[in-house]
Amino acid sequence: MTSLSIKKATLSQKLSNYDLLVIPLSSEQFNSKKLPEAFSKIDKELSINLKDLLKRDKFTAAALESRAYRSLSPTSSCSLLILGCPQKSENRTQDSQALRKIGSIIFDTASKYSLSNIGILDYGLESLSTDYHQAIVEGVELSRYSFQRYKSEKKPASTSARKFSFIQSKNVSSGISKNIHALISGTNLARDLVNTPAEDCTPNFLAKTARDIARNSDLRCKVFSKKELERIGARALLAVGRASRNQPLMIRLSYSPKGAKGKKIALVGKGITFDTGGLSLKSSSGMVTMKCDMAGAATVLGAMQSIATIKPKIAITAYIPVAENMVAGNAIRPGDVVKAMNGKTIEILNTDAEGRLILADALHLAEKEGATTIIDLATLTGACVVALGDDYAGLFSNDSGLGQRILAAAEKSGEHIWALPLAPAYRELIDSTVADIKNTGGRVAGAITAALFLQEFVAHSKWAHIDIAGPAFQEKAKFYNQVGASGFGVRTLVNFMLDSQ
Repeated sequence: MTSLSIKKATLSQKLSNYDLLVIPLSSEQFNSKKLPEAFSKIDKELSINLKDLLKRDKFTAAALESRAYRSLSPTSSCSLLILGCPQKSENRTQDSQALRKIGSIIFDTASKYSLSNIGILDYGLESLSTDYHQAIVEGVELSRYSFQRYKSEKKPASTSARKFSFIQSKNVSSGISKNIHALISGTNLARDLVNTPAEDCTPNFLAKTARDIARNSDLRCKVFSKKELERIGARALLAVGRASRNQPLMIRLSYSPKGAKGKKIALVGKGITFDTGGLSLKSSSGMVTMKCDMAGAATVLGAMQSIATIKPKIAITAYIPVAENMVAGNAIRPGDVVKAMNGKTIEILNTDAEGRLILADALHLAEKEGATTIIDLATLTGACVVALGDDYAGLFSNDSGLGQRILAAAEKSGEHIWALPLAPAYRELIDSTVADIKNTGGRVAGAITAALFLQEFVAHSKWAHIDIAGPAFQEKAKFYNQVGASGFGVRTLVNFMLDSQ
């Protein structure tokens, strides 16, 4: 990623010197008798009548409506992008998302005309978020992503929109560009990992990625081999991965800054690098996107890479159980019973409910090694997608304060997360007649019973489970997310850590 330049500017500077001048306008501003001061300045510098031009093109300033004008003046190469500015809503996530969508529109326009030096006028953007500068530039940078590893002809990376001046702005921080670089780099790592086919993105590949992150930073990495997993009793993880030629692993990636006191936060990410469903076999169409079943692991790895750069003053350890859920003569069968690391026995009713099995051992290990707060992320249930759709992740937590802090971090990040109940009344749905617990409670309340299953492996820590089955992988492009992996959750986790210092 080439360097970003983000700074403040004033109206006294010559606006026509920018490659692209962005003017966000609310419908009230556009329809008022007195237009913002910049309009008359632009009219004078470019020898145009901008309001007449917009009326001719039937611009109404509806939210995210846009009009782009290329080099209107023979004396200036300045292009214009007029944007309908959304009104502040009651939903902070919606406002944050709107700003990133504005960034996506800016990137599309700048790319179309190969424009780099961007001037953005502040007309009401601060009312949407005090961090609007970062949100807009994040939207630009997220839009820049392109996965081309398997393309015969690769397109060069876009260098458009790399210099940003926020005109009449008050709160541009000198540290914004560093944080954006780290956040986008981590998000793009997660995207790359999920987009990589399972033939290449194996458990060993994820372990190598973790080692590379540690090697390039002050993180420490430990990879538990199959033999070591047997020694520590990670039998649930071993059972899921035993039918694959790619052996299951557990990755531990630790960040321990000097002076960190008190809390020890653990991140746990489900890493099923491919999911056939096991003997409870998925349909062929149901397997097509199952390379994405390690999106929880990818998110945690991306977040740890960002954390290594931003360096929050809090101890964080990632636990990433990794396996392939394949079919062979030694595959686990419906009706089998396995014993997890914490000693609980699990009756396997559905081998396609395997993610919760590998998470069970990782959650217990995280708590055993001293984590006081645990957050796990997983593409866990189709039931969560049925409940919340493709844009929202489901949140379950045994601590309301922890849940609220995660929701606040998600709002800041523009990532949609919705709290769902850990309903005690549904716990009986995962009772087993032959073991301590069974690995599925049936179709009713499937996302909740999956979370209740995970709760059985957290004895005393504050814990939250985020089911990212919906937003982790996009079937169609939406603003700054292309088709495929979204990197959902990286920015929420990093912002959570920054707020937890």
